[in-house]
Amino acid sequence: MSDDKIPLQLSDLPHLLQYISPDSRDTWVEVGMGLKAEFGQDGYGPWNVWSQSSKSYDGKAALTVWKSFKRVGTSMGTVLKQALDAGWRPEKTEMTAEEKKRFAVEAEARRKLRQAEVEADEALLEEMRALVAESCQRIWDEHCQADGKSAYLDRKQVGAFGIGFFNTTVVLSIDDHNKRCQVWSGSSTMQFFNSLPKPRPASLSFLMFKPGGVAIPLRDFAGKLWSLQSINGQGTKLFPKYGRKSGCFHVLGVVDSPAVVAVAEGYATAASIHMSSGWPVAMAVDSGNLVNVARSVRAIYPDANIVIAGDDDPNAPGNPGRTKAEAAALEVGGFAAFPDFGEAA
Repeated sequence: MSDDKIPLQLSDLPHLLQYISPDSRDTWVEVGMGLKAEFGQDGYGPWNVWSQSSKSYDGKAALTVWKSFKRVGTSMGTVLKQALDAGWRPEKTEMTAEEKKRFAVEAEARRKLRQAEVEADEALLEEMRALVAESCQRIWDEHCQADGKSAYLDRKQVGAFGIGFFNTTVVLSIDDHNKRCQVWSGSSTMQFFNSLPKPRPASLSFLMFKPGGVAIPLRDFAGKLWSLQSINGQGTKLFPKYGRKSGCFHVLGVVDSPAVVAVAEGYATAASIHMSSGWPVAMAVDSGNLVNVARSVRAIYPDANIVIAGDDDPNAPGNPGRTKAEAAALEVGGFAAFPDFGEAA
């Protein structure tokens, strides 16, 4: 019997999962995706209990990761194969015609329920993403100044290129239960904090901008602002919940027809490259976004040479900074480079 035809019920999961170790993050994620794809929200309980056998278990992080499984990716077949390879065997592998029919009906019911959950998740994501984008645009228009002071920029020894400064505290509150985003500024921020329920529900989050911090606008290919990256004086980098990052970037030093355009991860690295070379630089935020941003840069500047400035860290597992930079360069016919600016990031 093939893996996807093994009759499996929710009650079978505790025994099956005993054969798989949750210590590898990749395996942990694959199992979670497989269980959610097959059983929807009902799969969280067995997955969470199984996760607790790992020494690195973090309940809050586990719930966040589970919620991040939005689309069907890894299937239950992958989980079954891992368990079978480790020695697990189903209690029953042969079914009567009636049992096969019931199994098919139950599997189809689970599929429809999971599809409905996926569609509801995606609808909420799109609605909240739009609301967050509107609020970020408001913050940018009403509260961000072109000039200001930043201990972070001073420490990195880089200038301000198209970023925003604050002369008062601004809070962006995000309530996905009531589907609402609000902007609080100045003395009204105390009203927000005083009204926070205790304990704060998971549906309510906020991002705070303070004087001395900066905001970096993240825009898509068409120039629409979708999110703001906050960097405080200590260099802590935060994003609003639901703020879109994929495919979004910030350009430092735009010119009409550049001979060379660079793409880098963090702001300080992008600013250092721009200051030392004079090239316009697209800040992609992180290595996972390099390919998406490189494609946009190629579309905007079809005749330019594109340099992907990667973060080469041989001590990082898989060295994603280098591998992602090289992949992005190959994708757009560019060049991968790995500058060393010391503390720049």
